[in-house]
Formats: sequence, C-alpha cells, structure tokens
Amino acid sequence: MKLLRGLSFQPQKHLFHIQIYACFLLVLFIFFVCSGMLLWTYLEREMLNSGPNFDALVERLLPADANAASMHKALKDLEAITYGPVAVFAPDGALIASSAGVTPVMRQQFMERDPRYTSQMIDGRIVVFDWSLRLSHPFPYVGLLLMAILAALGSWPLVRYLTRRLDSLRQHADALAAGNLSARVKVHGDDEIAQLARRFNQAAERIESLVNTQRIMLASASHELRSPLARIRMATGLFGDERPELQAQIARDIGELDTLIGDLLLASRLSSDTPQLRLENIDLLGLAAEEARRVGANLSGEPVGIQADARLLRHMLRNLLENARRHAAGASIDIEIDRNEHELNIRVLDRGPGVPASEREKIFEPFYRLPGKVESGEGAGYGLALVRRIARLHGGEVVCQPREGDGACFGVCLPIKRKI
Repeated sequence: MKLLRGLSFQPQKHLFHIQIYACFLLVLFIFFVCSGMLLWTYLEREMLNSGPNFDALVERLLPADANAASMHKALKDLEAITYGPVAVFAPDGALIASSAGVTPVMRQQFMERDPRYTSQMIDGRIVVFDWSLRLSHPFPYVGLLLMAILAALGSWPLVRYLTRRLDSLRQHADALAAGNLSARVKVHGDDEIAQLARRFNQAAERIESLVNTQRIMLASASHELRSPLARIRMATGLFGDERPELQAQIARDIGELDTLIGDLLLASRLSSDTPQLRLENIDLLGLAAEEARRVGANLSGEPVGIQADARLLRHMLRNLLENARRHAAGASIDIEIDRNEHELNIRVLDRGPGVPASEREKIFEPFYRLPGKVESGEGAGYGLALVRRIARLHGGEVVCQPREGDGACFGVCLPIKRKI
C-alpha cells in the first residue's frame, strides 16, 4: 500500500507580467483592427470625394489628339495612382487603349457606368479604372502591422520593469511564509508599490520581534520547569509503598510533563529560520528497530541508509510511535519502511479509532487535540507538530491517512540524498 506517492509539490508559477503583457497585446490588436477599418473608410471617402479632381487629371493626361506612346505612358501614370489596370473605351464600347489588358470586371464597370470606377471625358471617351485595388493595397496596412509589432517588442522591457518589483515583493512574502523572518524588500521610489514594500517590511519586523520574544519566553519557561519537575519526582519517590495507584498516576503525569517540556525545548531550538542539523549517514531500519522495541511495535522493511540528523529522526519516530500507542487501545502497532530511487517512506499504523477526514490536517497544529481527547487529558497535542517540523527540515512531509479496516496511518516521506 503506497500511501505517500505524489507528496512532492511543484512551486506555483507567478506570471503576473505575462498577464499584463497579454492585456497590452489584446489592446494593441484591437487598436490595429480599428485603425485598419478607419483607414479603409478614409481611403474610400477620399476616393469618392476626389471624383471631379480626378476627372480633370484624366482630361489633362489623355487629350483627344494624344498619340499611342503618350497615351500608354499616361495610362501607366494613372495605374500608379489607382494600383490597378486602366483602360480607355470609345462611346460604342470599342477598346482604344489599356495599361495591362481589360478584365471582365472592367467590362462590367464600363457597361454600368459606375462613377466610382469610370470617368466620362468631354469627347465621349470613357476611362475605366479599379479603385478597389487601391483600397486593398497592403502597404498602409503593413505599415500599421509593423508599428504594432514594434510597439509590442518595445513594451516588453517596460512591462518587466514595472512588474519586477512586484515579483520581488512576492518572493519575499513567500520567504516570510516559509519561515524566513529576516526577509525584507528593497524599497525603490515613492509610488504605490514602494509604499506596499514599506508596509511589508514593517509587518515583517513586527512579526520577527514577536516570534523572537515568544521563542525566548518558551525556551526560558521550559528550561525553568525542569528544576521543580525534578524535585517533584524526588519527593514522590519518598512515599514508599503507600498509595501505589496514586504514585503510578503521579509518575505518568510527570512523564507527560517531562515529554512536553522536552518537545517545547526542541521546538524552541528548531523554530529559528535556519536551524543547524547535524547530518550523518544512519541506518534508518536500525534506528526504527530501537524505537519499535520500546513500545512493542512490529517492524518490517529493509535496511535503508539516509543522510539526516539522527537525534531528530529518533525523536520523530518516538513521537509517532507514542501517538500510536496512546490511541491504539492495546492493539498492535506496525511500522513499515520501504524506499524507491529517490525517497523513502515510513508508515506507522495502528488499530485505534482513526482520525476523521476533517481533522487529518489540524492534528499537526501545535497543541491541537481531537474532540474528546481534551477531557481525557491524553497528550498535550504538540508531538505531531514537532514530527511535521522535523520532516520538513529534512526536505520531506508527513500525512495522516486512514488504514484499511480500522485505524490510522501516519506516513513520512523523506528524500534519501540531501544537499548539504
């Protein structure tokens, strides 16, 4: 039963600058389309409004006594203006001359005498040209497209400049959320982003101050509790054989207090941003065998070498096994160890009442206990929080899942090789 597959998490990609750039390109595309439509409308209106002037130009370029050579040159000049073939017809429809042949469209235009495409000369001749080719000529639209491309290329550095500070703010916020309380953002300028960076730095300083104060108080209180606890243990030893059940209860309470104080002291040391781990090569199966023997758990697996802090891994296994013993109600406890190419899995399984689905994440919060456990006084609710902290310090994760049949399964996934 592989319960720990897929525990590796990929960092979420933040592409805010891509979104801004995409919005800019969309606006640029809309501008390009609208500009093209306006340019088409302008050229068409210019064509319609230039009729009288164009007729006068045609009369000047194609006089009635023009010879074939001058007429051909004049038609070529007109073709350069209209971007299409030009032809001269007699009133009876006979072709007099053309710049590049006569198309069926031009014949139809001559028959319809469309003023947009024909010019009536004084001597009765009719000049047919095709303004539509001028409207559809790609040159003005290619110019618009090139300007749009240049604007798109030039805007990319500007977008990155505007969003780079947001990326920096996001990275420092992620670092603060990951526990790096010293994360601070460099403030540039005095705009809204700079003001946000200042607010972030102020909040981070306040959080760091509060957490450091809490760490000092926690470490001091936990350390000072050890002395009166030792005196209580010595005093109960002087009772002799009187009230053995009371002495057993006091011994259990002292043991729980001692465990809690140990957890609090360890948590205080591990709560720094970058706690120092004493990494060494250890045999996890041998370490697990020692801890399983303490609670009578059944161990199965193969020898696995891992680079880790032996003291912390022992504490993690002990907390998991003690948690299983506390809730197993005398039933057997199993611990399984296996590995693949990159990681190893540790599973501690019990036959207790299990953990409801809604509580499987909450139980890893400090001092959280399942409903009904507060009244019974079982545990302080800090052991599993410390288990998760130790697992994450080693680059791994811990989850709680149901066991087939009855009970719970606490699974820890750890990388086999760790960069030092």
